[in-house]
Amino acid sequence: MWLLILVQGTVVGFGMGLIFGLTDVIFDMPIFEDLSFKIMIFLRVVAHIATTLLLMALSHYLIEQMPEDQAETYIAEFLATGTFSKTSFVIVIYTGVVSVLLGLFRQINSMFGPGMLVKLLAGRYYKPKEEERIFMFLDLKSSTTYAERLGHKLYSELIQDCFHDLTDAIKKHKASVYQYVGDEAVLTWQLADGLKDGHCIRAFFTFEQSIQERAKYYFNKYDLVPVFKAGVNCGLVMTAEVGVVKKEIAYHSDVLNTAARIQGRCNELGQKLLVSEYIIKHLPSLDDFVIEEQGIVPLKGKKKDVILYSIQPREEIAHPFAFSE
Repeated sequence: MWLLILVQGTVVGFGMGLIFGLTDVIFDMPIFEDLSFKIMIFLRVVAHIATTLLLMALSHYLIEQMPEDQAETYIAEFLATGTFSKTSFVIVIYTGVVSVLLGLFRQINSMFGPGMLVKLLAGRYYKPKEEERIFMFLDLKSSTTYAERLGHKLYSELIQDCFHDLTDAIKKHKASVYQYVGDEAVLTWQLADGLKDGHCIRAFFTFEQSIQERAKYYFNKYDLVPVFKAGVNCGLVMTAEVGVVKKEIAYHSDVLNTAARIQGRCNELGQKLLVSEYIIKHLPSLDDFVIEEQGIVPLKGKKKDVILYSIQPREEIAHPFAFSE
């Protein structure tokens, strides 16, 4: 008897978990990305409640097909008599509440960045901790000119579109978003993750490729195709939980200032991606890229000069991208 109850409970639980998981996978597809948060919550709740009722109805049907002596367990009786009763109403309410809470948790987790909410709740950085991290400062070229030409509304939509196209690079190359500041984004990696397979370098060109693939969209809507520049640096930082009214994970170190200054030299040196010598020394072999030393470069606000390197894909040098209307 107890074995039958255990098997039935496991099957029902596994079935609900599987269908709920598949529902979340479906709603994570790109076609749903443009929906507002409240619409997504509503659709998820409806989908979860519908799948719950469907499972209960299916279980009720299957139990009716069983011989009477095999259907006499607590779970079987509950499913047989409770599918269309007050009990089902309670289950529907419970499913809706859990669905809303899960949706809120997912949204809050995405606001902090993958894994950061758990770290905040666990108090991992309540006391500052030293870590070795990589930082990439991404900035839109000619942003002032674009802002004046487009106006603040259309310019804001341009930034939204650009950072939307950054998503694939973030996911594919295991980056975390530290901050969005105006038309600038700051990505970060733990040292080993960023260096592995050159993720901290490839992320920039994956982002660039995403924009190029939608070049006609940008040209038709904004009469331009955005181009970004980036500076990359790494080193020791102090990671700490800061804030009371609004908590977040902050990184404190001259490493970030240097990365920002490196990005600031891109226009002067005519390069899209500049990295520090420390990055080059630790990178694995990247045969599909051309790395060129740009010499010892003084950086604004820093006493010590830094050796900078430019990085470009070999393919791009051989066949430069050109957009035609």
